[in-house]
Amino acid sequence: GSLICVTACMPGRDYSFASHVGQVRVTVSGQALCCDVLRYVVFSEGPTSSAEGDAPPDITYLIVDHPIFREREDIYPAPQTRRRTLEFYSVWCQAVARLIDQTQPDAFHCPDFHAAM
Repeated sequence: GSLICVTACMPGRDYSFASHVGQVRVTVSGQALCCDVLRYVVFSEGPTSSAEGDAPPDITYLIVDHPIFREREDIYPAPQTRRRTLEFYSVWCQAVARLIDQTQPDAFHCPDFHAAM
């Protein structure tokens, strides 16, 4: 099996360890934007589960990069009523939706409100 984790780039972080694998297009405030998509895979190295005989899953990180993600001052942009904050969440949710369409996962889990759709 495999897991896919989608995350947004954080300000001041170096993502040179990840490979550029494409772009997703989103529309915010009537303007078409492109988000770069990076991929980093962590291959499982653990022992197989004695109960089912399956190895732990590989984890593929899809990292979405756009200036709106890098310009924030904290993990969650604030205040929640600012137009730029609303645009941040719009870019994020649309990018995640495009990646779901591309990857066609069997299951998708949104662990936080900004990833919920």
